[in-house]
Amino acid sequence: MWPSDVDLDEPVSCESVAQTVGARRSLVLRLAQQGLIETVEGGADEPLVPRRVVIRLRRMQRLRRDLGVNFAGAAVILDLVARIEQLNRELGERQKR
Repeated sequence: MWPSDVDLDEPVSCESVAQTVGARRSLVLRLAQQGLIETVEGGADEPLVPRRVVIRLRRMQRLRRDLGVNFAGAAVILDLVARIEQLNRELGERQKR
């Protein structure tokens, strides 16, 4: 998707994210307002989002398309998967000791 030297924490506009994922700017704004995607300070007229939001939003779109879940459900699924992955890493580290 991006070269390895791209900063995923770099703030970008909701418009930029919308164009990248093929969505409407209003959708990205709504998801940001609902707390379903991360935002960062710095936007005067609208929130800015870290570049990594593109990855999350694409995953949300895929869950919506493939499983028929809404965006709130997709966000919960992604959060739970991330938590499971974190717990698995922690368990693996403990087992190595």
